[in-house]
Amino acid sequence: MTALRWAKILRSLGHRVTLREEYGGETCDLLIALHARRSQPSILRFREAGPGGALVVALTGTDLYQDIHESNEARRSLALASRLVVLTPLGVSELPMSERHKVRAIVQSAGRPARARAAPASAFRACVVGHLRAVKDPFRTAKATRLLSRTSRVVAWHFGAALDPGMGAKAQEESSQNPRYSWLGERPRQEVLESLLGSHLLVLTSFMEGGANVVSEALACGVPVISSRIPGSIGILGEDYPGYFPAGDTEALAELLGRAEEQADFYAALANACNALAPLVDPTRERESWRELLEELFGPATLVQGRGRSDHDALRKDVRHGLLATPKRLPFRWFYDEEGSRLFDEICTLPEYYLPRAEREILEAHADELAGVFPSGPTVVELGSGTAVKTRIVLEAILRRHGSAHYVPVDIAGSVLVESSRSLRSAYPSLGVTALHGDYDDALAEWSHFPGAPRLVLWLGSNIGNFEREEATDFLGKLRERLKPGDRVLVGIDLIKDRAVLEAAYNDSRGVTARFNKNMIVRMMRELGAEFDLSGFSHRAFFNEATGCIEMHLLCDRPQRVDVRALGLQVDFSAGESIHTESSHKYSREEIEALATSAGLAVEHVWTDREGLLADVVMGLG
Repeated sequence: MTALRWAKILRSLGHRVTLREEYGGETCDLLIALHARRSQPSILRFREAGPGGALVVALTGTDLYQDIHESNEARRSLALASRLVVLTPLGVSELPMSERHKVRAIVQSAGRPARARAAPASAFRACVVGHLRAVKDPFRTAKATRLLSRTSRVVAWHFGAALDPGMGAKAQEESSQNPRYSWLGERPRQEVLESLLGSHLLVLTSFMEGGANVVSEALACGVPVISSRIPGSIGILGEDYPGYFPAGDTEALAELLGRAEEQADFYAALANACNALAPLVDPTRERESWRELLEELFGPATLVQGRGRSDHDALRKDVRHGLLATPKRLPFRWFYDEEGSRLFDEICTLPEYYLPRAEREILEAHADELAGVFPSGPTVVELGSGTAVKTRIVLEAILRRHGSAHYVPVDIAGSVLVESSRSLRSAYPSLGVTALHGDYDDALAEWSHFPGAPRLVLWLGSNIGNFEREEATDFLGKLRERLKPGDRVLVGIDLIKDRAVLEAAYNDSRGVTARFNKNMIVRMMRELGAEFDLSGFSHRAFFNEATGCIEMHLLCDRPQRVDVRALGLQVDFSAGESIHTESSHKYSREEIEALATSAGLAVEHVWTDREGLLADVVMGLG
């Protein structure tokens, strides 16, 4: 139940959450492990997969009050954790002094059901909620009811599964022989909560609890609590709470049950104390505690909005202009909504799409050399950062050499930008992150707000190829104006190669690039109410020898009229007409030199992969 509730809270904070009984090596930014000893194999696998990953270990009952004092495995989990979560403030006192700086107390929250399953008017019902386990001392309440006076109206309803067949048989026998005790077994959660709400008391008899969720549920329901005097309850109810009895003491429990039933002032004292504690278990309080903990772990990566422009307004403008143009065309930037970014990541794994593999090879071979160019950790500005997967190679080399750096990812896909920034902050605590949600021009406009020199500008993945050649020269020239001595630009540039290799890369056998291209239409349909017949368009990509670039088009297979409702626009397409969605220019070695020279930059290194498919070019002021 704790895992389900925490997952719901984390999702409400905007995160993707997966529940697993064991960690199997999945990629994630944060692992939350419940129980130090039982989760130790998963904790070890997670640490082996990524030594710097964020790991939260939640300590409940037996691990907090028993295992961490006796088990080497549990103590090892404490040492590996980034943070430790306990369920009451008193829990911290159980931790070794060396680990207490990691501890955060998060009291479990609960909601109040809409209706109650009330007890009969003739009964004073005490509700017991907990599986039949030795640590719960599950039959203490049944034994206490046997000591009550013959006129007592106290009855005990016990909800919980028998995890041991012997205990199940014992509960059935007690239930049949003791008219004050009913074992109801495992019931739906809602039924249990409604029964609790309709009860006079919650009785907790455990020898050990980290901070029982059922106590939080009782406080939310306004039901007074009688509990064994254990740290897990004291941490929630307080040291001076009047409803404690010594753990395992049947007579003391029977006395409290009798007083609660018979003495109105004592029952009122219990009720008043519990009502005062209700704000402690408010769900908004637990949610805020998790938000603060995540901010500690990942840091609030600074997010800058580029020039305050509306993406929706820009899309409307570009679609109107592009669909009315002859020939029709749309800027490639509109590929990259959340679905487009996901599809592009899938493209990068395809066998035909050589660019990511070639660039990874280059960066792995030369990242240390690149890091050595700088006298100290540079500010790394990346244009079109995406998920920043390859960027990690460069960042890790810089951090190995210089110990710290600052990273400024620039991207138009806001959700991808935020997610990658959080992931990097988690993986590299010494890396500062200032994310810019915007385009390349926004990067130039915000340049003075980025941390200072030296700076390394990354423009990877042959993104420069999406510019017409004159536009690429112009942009590099504007970038050069902002550089200072010692700054560098690393540009990934796709090289001229065999036509068959180029065209295969943009016409993959699985059709992922086709779906990526068509996502431009899907986006117009979703965001602008455009009434395209999507089945009437097909993907086309070919190498244009004259311009030295791959052209990507959406080809209209049959005549259709498209109503773009948000623009009040109707656009006619004839059969064979297309929308030009992307150009990807390829360069020769000579063209790379000419590009840099025209922009006022000097080529310092040209690094290529073994097959000569791609070049990563280091440029400076000369």
